Amino acid sequence: MSAYSSSDDTSRTAPDLEAPWTYATTAAHRLGLPDDIEQRFLHPRQRERISVPFERDDGAYDVCEGYRVRHETVRGPPAGPHRYFPALNGDDCAGLAAAATVSAAIADVPFGGAAGGIAVDPAELSRDERARLTRAYATRITGVDSDGDVFMPDVGTDRRTMARIADAITDRVDAPARATVAGKPPAIGGFRELSEPGAHSVATVAQDVLETDRARPLSDATIAVYGTSTVGSTAARLLEFRGGTIVAMCGDGAGLAAADETGLDTNLAPSYLRRPGTLAEFDGGTVTGTRNVLEHDVDALLLADPATTVTAENADGIRADLVVEGTVGSVTPGGQRTLEERGVTVVPAVLATAGRMIAAHLEWVQSVGRDRMSDARVGNEFRYALADAVDDVRDRRDRCDLSWREAAYSVGCSRVAAAHEVIR
Repeated sequence: MSAYSSSDDTSRTAPDLEAPWTYATTAAHRLGLPDDIEQRFLHPRQRERISVPFERDDGAYDVCEGYRVRHETVRGPPAGPHRYFPALNGDDCAGLAAAATVSAAIADVPFGGAAGGIAVDPAELSRDERARLTRAYATRITGVDSDGDVFMPDVGTDRRTMARIADAITDRVDAPARATVAGKPPAIGGFRELSEPGAHSVATVAQDVLETDRARPLSDATIAVYGTSTVGSTAARLLEFRGGTIVAMCGDGAGLAAADETGLDTNLAPSYLRRPGTLAEFDGGTVTGTRNVLEHDVDALLLADPATTVTAENADGIRADLVVEGTVGSVTPGGQRTLEERGVTVVPAVLATAGRMIAAHLEWVQSVGRDRMSDARVGNEFRYALADAVDDVRDRRDRCDLSWREAAYSVGCSRVAAAHEVIR
């Protein structure tokens, strides 16, 4: 009989997207920034809400709410995630945009922060309905330009979504329309080697912190992945390929634990977890509840579900030595405090996913015609820039005796403040 329970005692909740404001303002206080700069973190430069009518396949019309928040532009064009999520609202987008501002500054790329999307469940749309909805949004949202906004795929969106946005605004912008989006298909200027930069970033940062700060070689490390999003699934495959052992993974309502020390097959496990009805056929591990995965005894726990995962109420059950946020809002401030008190290292999403901003900037430079890069060069520049970002945060953490999250927000906020100072 399995030592695990197949029941799931945790419930999925909306991500805590107000957390970036809390962390940014705390960093601003610590840094002693002027009040006007601190207020910029709390109040985005521009918030837009629009109604997005689109035609259903049966000829009926439906209307969804769309959003775009430009948080900060002092360091460059605002760039950030574009997501399709049923409960999405303007405040969520503002929190994501604030995180994007900090992440771009940590990555040290000339971008500000933005975020937006549509309040819709993409699973309930046909391919043609998604196409019409995306095009309707792109033609109604204002301020779209290669120097005014850069969309990036996120929860519920993908490369094809970015391609549709670029195509829909071709007649509205003077600059290259393809520069208004990052994460495009290779056929229209995207990168083959960095098809999922968020996952590459999370895997690389997790490995760096494990080996450098926890003195744990990846080849000896055990890892649990909470969430079968693209980030979670791809990061798991990358870490397994590099020598790590993925011993547990979970989807929305069930998990899998490895049957032996060889770990899970990361090419198969996510596909079974996305189709719970097939789990009984999986013979490479044991079916568990999601809580069992969250509380698995591992060296590293990757949080890749776009929902609040660790709170003050369940943080005591975390047994990993290292927790890496793969999505903004995975760990609440209360959960963060509890983990820190227990000596658990927590790497925040603004650092763990900073590679998304690096890849977006490389693609943007190529799209505006300033440079042309080979796959090898793109990969090298991505890795070097991400390593520099981790080292910068690590140095601030060590010099100022801060946590990884405090150090990350300190680095990001100080760079944004420095940009404001030079243009006063």
